[in-house]
Amino acid sequence: MSNSNYSTVIITDKNSHETKVYSIKQKHIENIILYKRILLFSTICVVILLAGLSSYIGYVYYQKRDLRNKILNLQSKLDDKQLDYLINNLSEAGETLELIEKYLKEREVKTLSSSKDLDSNNDVGGEYYAVNDMNVDVVNSEKERIENLLKNIQSIPMGLPHIGRLSSDFGVRGNPMSGRGSEFHPGLDLAGKIGDPIKVTANGIITYASVRGGYGNCIIVKHSHGYETLYGHLSEINVKVGQKVKSGDIIGKLGNTGRSTGPHVHYEIIHNNIKVNPKNFLQIK
Repeated sequence: MSNSNYSTVIITDKNSHETKVYSIKQKHIENIILYKRILLFSTICVVILLAGLSSYIGYVYYQKRDLRNKILNLQSKLDDKQLDYLINNLSEAGETLELIEKYLKEREVKTLSSSKDLDSNNDVGGEYYAVNDMNVDVVNSEKERIENLLKNIQSIPMGLPHIGRLSSDFGVRGNPMSGRGSEFHPGLDLAGKIGDPIKVTANGIITYASVRGGYGNCIIVKHSHGYETLYGHLSEINVKVGQKVKSGDIIGKLGNTGRSTGPHVHYEIIHNNIKVNPKNFLQIK
């Protein structure tokens, strides 16, 4: 066996001066050196891990402290009464939006997707504002804007006065009486049964309620923003001049009076003294 595979270790006792000689295989010495390196590397890793963990704990602590300070700051800006006020106003604004949606459905007006449809759509984004940016003035302004929106919608003619078959459209048509030539028809004719209820299409004031030439029994209602509506060929008139009406109120009954070839209601919308197509007021785009 070669001596190169062994190393000699001499140990001397300083008291007895006794000397002992040991022969150790070289591979054991190499293993001891390797173990020392592994132990050193492990110690360094543990130190680094502990340092990282300590830093993370410190980061979390300061993050929590910062969040706590923001909450306290928000609470100092909005006391309980202000919070209750905000919640109540936001709730009332939501209820007003529901009234708008209900109103449009009652008027048979097609609208954009409802808020419920939007809730199911995850493709959303854009600017956002932190909670602490909310303030009473913003909420009040939004509530007032929604309430004004409802009033404006109720004052503009929307939908139809009677849900029936469209017997004549807005625009140029053949003469229905003689069958010869053509004429301009300034509204929509909606066929039905004599006595069917006719509803006003917006809030307003009755300005005419009597016989009016070829219109027969006729009602004219003045609305806000320069709008008027006309309802002709009625069998009955159930309102008086000067009377205030709300959208959806029954103002008369479908008939066949005046220049008419069958039971229907003639419906017109006049904006700033110009007759416009009522079909443009049957949906919100």
